[in-house]
Amino acid sequence: MKKSISLLVLFLVFGATVELWAGGARGVHIGVAAADFDDVWMSFMHESMRTEARKQGVKLTIVDAKNNFTIQQTQIDTLIAQKVDAIVIVPVDPYAIGPLLNATDEAGIPLIAVNNAPEEPELSRLATYVGSDSLYAGTIQMEKVAELLGWKGDVIIIWGGMGNRARSLRTEGNHNVAAQYPGIEVVREGTGNWQRKRGFQLMENWIQSGVNFDAVVANNDEMAIGAIMALEQVDMLDDVIVAGIGATPDALEAMEEGKLDVTVLQDAYKHGADSIQAAIKAVNREELPKIWDIPFELVIPADVDKYRKLWE
Repeated sequence: MKKSISLLVLFLVFGATVELWAGGARGVHIGVAAADFDDVWMSFMHESMRTEARKQGVKLTIVDAKNNFTIQQTQIDTLIAQKVDAIVIVPVDPYAIGPLLNATDEAGIPLIAVNNAPEEPELSRLATYVGSDSLYAGTIQMEKVAELLGWKGDVIIIWGGMGNRARSLRTEGNHNVAAQYPGIEVVREGTGNWQRKRGFQLMENWIQSGVNFDAVVANNDEMAIGAIMALEQVDMLDDVIVAGIGATPDALEAMEEGKLDVTVLQDAYKHGADSIQAAIKAVNREELPKIWDIPFELVIPADVDKYRKLWE
């Protein structure tokens, strides 16, 4: 009975999957506190982390918080107890990262955040933040949509998960652009929680409500694809501009098929590889920037072949 309880505790702490890559001439052990194994974009980032760890010859442990802050906090404590040399975190809640920083600081373990940035003063307490400027992504995304609309039209915005800074900043960028053009009006907004299924359900509800709109602007590609599916089933897609963020393989395929009009590259592989490189530098006490920037890039249908090669 005690053994069964212990196994259950381990499952709850580590999530569905625990992965280890052995070895490394320098004996470096990096822990990765992932937010959500089920997120499509993040799955590419995790794959890149594993590849980079093999390349660098370091041991890697990746745990899944299942988008639950309490689980992530417990997992950080467990990684500290395992005496990892550095921790890379995709924060479930960047606004609540303070206690996690307190724990890693006390243990003398550098904490590197990736993809979901905290605000100050927590940002400056990290070894570094590896990621992209989400405000810029939302800005260039909406600028292109406004151009395609001829600077006039009604827009729906689909948010990512609540409590996520990327959601807040991308949406802020969208609104900043819309405010510059009197002819652009945001008529509906709601959360699709980064998921294709939720994007579909939200779009389906709006269609059934009878709201008029000319464009759908989503915080990521998965929700944009969900919206596309809902629009297709009522033969509305040809009359609506759809935009996402990520430039994932599925998004590029949708763009090639003429279904997705705009996306913005968020390089998952570079996020993964660079976060492991940053962790190794932190272990070796090398100087790191406060923000390890990975630029966003606007992607339109003419660019599909160029960006598809990044995923090969």
